[in-house]
Amino acid sequence: MDKGGNVFKYLFIVFLIALASITLYVLSKNDTVEEALEDLDQTSTASNIQKDLRFAIAEFDTINPIISNNRNVHELSKIIFEPLVTLSPSYEIVYDLATGVTKEISEERGVVYTVSLRKDVNWSNGTPFTSEDVKYTIDQIKSGEFRSIYQENLKSVISLNLIDDHTIEIFLSENDPFFEYKLTFPIMSSAYYGESSFTDEEKNLAPVSTGKFKINELVNNQIKLTYNDYYYDKSKEPMVEEVIITKYGTMGEVYNAFKSGDIDFLNIKVNNAEDYIGTIGYTRIEYKSRNFDYMAINTQNELLASPNVRKAISYLIDKNNMISVLGAGYVVSNFPLDYGSWLYTRDLNVETNLDYASQLLLEDGWELKNNIWQKKFGYKTQRLELTILVNNNDELRVRAAENIAEQCTNFGIKVNVQQANADYYNNLLNQRRYDLAIVGIQSGFTPDLRTFFGDNNLAGFENEEAKNIVNNASDTTDKKELAESYNRLFDIYLEEVPYIGLYRETDLIVSTQSLVGTIMPNSYDLYQNIELWYRQ
Repeated sequence: MDKGGNVFKYLFIVFLIALASITLYVLSKNDTVEEALEDLDQTSTASNIQKDLRFAIAEFDTINPIISNNRNVHELSKIIFEPLVTLSPSYEIVYDLATGVTKEISEERGVVYTVSLRKDVNWSNGTPFTSEDVKYTIDQIKSGEFRSIYQENLKSVISLNLIDDHTIEIFLSENDPFFEYKLTFPIMSSAYYGESSFTDEEKNLAPVSTGKFKINELVNNQIKLTYNDYYYDKSKEPMVEEVIITKYGTMGEVYNAFKSGDIDFLNIKVNNAEDYIGTIGYTRIEYKSRNFDYMAINTQNELLASPNVRKAISYLIDKNNMISVLGAGYVVSNFPLDYGSWLYTRDLNVETNLDYASQLLLEDGWELKNNIWQKKFGYKTQRLELTILVNNNDELRVRAAENIAEQCTNFGIKVNVQQANADYYNNLLNQRRYDLAIVGIQSGFTPDLRTFFGDNNLAGFENEEAKNIVNNASDTTDKKELAESYNRLFDIYLEEVPYIGLYRETDLIVSTQSLVGTIMPNSYDLYQNIELWYRQ
């Protein structure tokens, strides 16, 4: 017998068993082989990895996000500066520089929020982060010396009290619902700015920070960021050594730089992106913006007072048909929170059902005669004729209104479109002199729905249960309880139909195919998990 051959066979069998064991282990740690490979890709140390990321800012003003009016600055500031609280991918509160926020309401002290701060945070120059930095930042924002996008967040703040280096009290003039969500403004260093204000141009060249990256160097038209060695969470040390932000004069220059391969990542607000950057050679990721358009229904109107009529309208509208006339960059939207909020716990889409819409009207005493629905009110026969009010300055909403009017008229509800200039349009809305109206808002980061269901809401909708839910929501600390109460609100919304959600604008991220990483943008943060990004 060939002993050498047996040894070889034995070793080969051992090798196969070991290989199978390793494979089983990998698969046990990952749902799929693809996920396992993806994990390896994220931690690759291959020699072809480029140790920098390249971003852009058009029409740069200042890197100080408190006073900047530049969208790119606000987006990029989240990897440099940090807030007290941040928001998760599902827009849920996550503590950042704060470790906790408590609320107190009493006759003696009024409305007070006590914010506890992290004790392990240093600025990128090594100086400690304290409550004085929070006070200085809030005082600057409220000073009125400049216009900040964060002034609205703090409009109810009347005074501050430093308890110690890591505790601050914020006193409000009134109960400000979901105030915790408004603590998302970046905190700046009081020691760095000293006696100067945020308008000090020299100080604003390269302010210190507490985020993953710090401003390391200013070279001509570039801001170079490197890892902040003082960053408190060492588990999030980035894979790249440098982030290069190039300043461009116009967005046209930015588009050209992206096409040339000089920029890795770009947020595009225009719907016809292909006209600017072409159609190939990059990765596209669309995400829902907070720009939400809906149809308000005047529930105080005699013809629309019945939920059955409002509900019938919701079932006859084909929203996909409506979207088709709007062009690219829009998706069907059914509720103010459906941009990704954790409280939007179920799909509120209403499938088009003309038979059910007819049944609802028949149950309400309406009859379809001569292709129009009509009903007797006392001795008078009333045709179901309505008008959609729309701002004539908004071409998109006009197109949506015309499409809805056509769908309703084909069903037998005669609908006309009333186009009004902005001032007259707003007056008619405020006085509730309309039947239906196309309205647009930018949904807030907070899940506050008082605008839709609270006192003096646009639809004149009166429902005590719904009002109590939205009025009490901000005082609920139990997340499960809050989700359950909002779920009940969804039931009321679908049954009573004071509004019909129409569509939401989408934004677009484009990245070069050489950019590796899990890119999952939302309207709050485009750069989530940036520590895992790299180029190859």
